[in-house]
Amino acid sequence: MKSRCLSSVVVLPALLAVSVVAQARPQAATNGAGQNGFTWTETYEGSGNSDGFITDINSTVGYAFGRHFAVDMGVPYLFFQPSTSKTGETSTSGIGNPYLGFTYSAKGSALAFSTSLNSAIPTASTAKGLSTGHVTVDWNNHFAHEFDLLTPFVDVGLANSIADTRFLHRPYISYGDVTHLEGGSELDLGDRFSVTVSGYYILPWGAQQIFLRGKKSSPGPMKGGVSLTRDDGINLGIDYNLTRSLDLSAGYSRSMYSVLNTFSFGIEVNVSSLLKRPSKE
Repeated sequence: MKSRCLSSVVVLPALLAVSVVAQARPQAATNGAGQNGFTWTETYEGSGNSDGFITDINSTVGYAFGRHFAVDMGVPYLFFQPSTSKTGETSTSGIGNPYLGFTYSAKGSALAFSTSLNSAIPTASTAKGLSTGHVTVDWNNHFAHEFDLLTPFVDVGLANSIADTRFLHRPYISYGDVTHLEGGSELDLGDRFSVTVSGYYILPWGAQQIFLRGKKSSPGPMKGGVSLTRDDGINLGIDYNLTRSLDLSAGYSRSMYSVLNTFSFGIEVNVSSLLKRPSKE
């Protein structure tokens, strides 16, 4: 049953995108490659489910070198409140691992492409479940094609840790080799609204570890095989561009593998846009 669901959620969107020469979500714009010069964003986002409620405040600064290259760095501050049913965990908060990212993006008439390499330095607390104690690396590739209001996309990446997304902040941080895939489409509903529907698949291999956030007992990791971190499911997101400097979002994620529903929110302030004077036509 799970394999059939995964096929309908992930493979079909992927085939749709491949049929138009590979397509992906414009993540490069988030990393600053879509604008030139200094970039600075402040975000407050989080998600909640039956495992608990996780939020973070994220400060990111960077520089975009024209239309193709960008670099950014930042550090999050996380808050975790476990569900009342999780008797082995307690609320916790603290500074997360600082990160550094590089992005290259290009857009042609048939294909928009971006590739990014992101790394986090293990300075946060492993006892609180805010770090694995290892350097983590994520290489991600995005392919997209725009059909008027509809933009199909495919993401393909390799990493040694499962990163939080705007749809899903997990109650743990992992360490172990994984492939992550996502495919779907974004629908533009005007200058301010957009809706995204996608399916995701996380395929680990080799030994896996997870560090539970707010774990009361032994602060060491849980160790196991691929079943420890494997996941697949669907995402639904709504974005509202309130102003040129303020974006609001809400999302829903359904994990088919874990049978878990997660609701999320996000508030992003583009500080660099606020600091720039609007150009006069």
